Amino acid sequence: MRERLRNEDRVVLDLKLDGPWLGNLAANVPDALYQMRKRGTLRTLQRGRYLVATEEPVPGRQPRTPLDELDPVADAVLRRLSMDYYVSWHSALWHHGLLDQQSRRIYVAVTQRKRSVVLGQASVQFVTVTARKFFGRKRVEEFEWPVWMATVEKTLIDSFDQPRLAAPVPVVANALKRAHREGMLNPERLVADALHFGSPTLNRRLGYFMDLYDIPGSEPLTGRLGRKYAVALAPGHDPHDESPPVNRRWRVYEDAGIVGAALELK
Repeated sequence: MRERLRNEDRVVLDLKLDGPWLGNLAANVPDALYQMRKRGTLRTLQRGRYLVATEEPVPGRQPRTPLDELDPVADAVLRRLSMDYYVSWHSALWHHGLLDQQSRRIYVAVTQRKRSVVLGQASVQFVTVTARKFFGRKRVEEFEWPVWMATVEKTLIDSFDQPRLAAPVPVVANALKRAHREGMLNPERLVADALHFGSPTLNRRLGYFMDLYDIPGSEPLTGRLGRKYAVALAPGHDPHDESPPVNRRWRVYEDAGIVGAALELK
């Protein structure tokens, strides 16, 4: 079942649509669905519609379903927005399966300042970005209402640009590695999006970690690194007192703690 839905690029099981072929998989479809809900493979969205976990549940660990907290948010907040938006940073990393820990805060990019919203145990933080950086989104149909979500490539760029909204830099770097390893990443699109984003500092950090993980295609970034001698791998981290070596290709301080942590994560 999961393989068929994945081939059709969806994670919602709809009995009206999928009933005929489900009957070929199980003699008693209602009982099979009950057992899957009991195991945590399915989560009920509404009568006859279920969200399918993206991986088989592991005993003692909550199964992953795409951004569990987003269903009520999509209905109560995003559906009613009168402006363009897209979900990114930590929320999109989780949705794409590139993080192992979910947050109850949903990060949403907008081009106009908007106050954050608290909805039950979840909250929506609106992050104002410039029009130039507002791109790289796609419409997903996996929730109660269609949601605009950052692509894998734009999610990574946003996260390297503002890791405080996503995860520590080693974790963001590991998400880059996982996306490439699992065939989710288009390196050419990633680099093209980074150049469009227009941040020399981002280009340096992204290029460095692409090379660290042997991800091809970083060469176009080398011509857009700016004039500054060197920058830190993590925003706000001042490496001058520690005097770490400088990577000459990307002109970043190779902080041993950051690089070591990024390499240790799997």
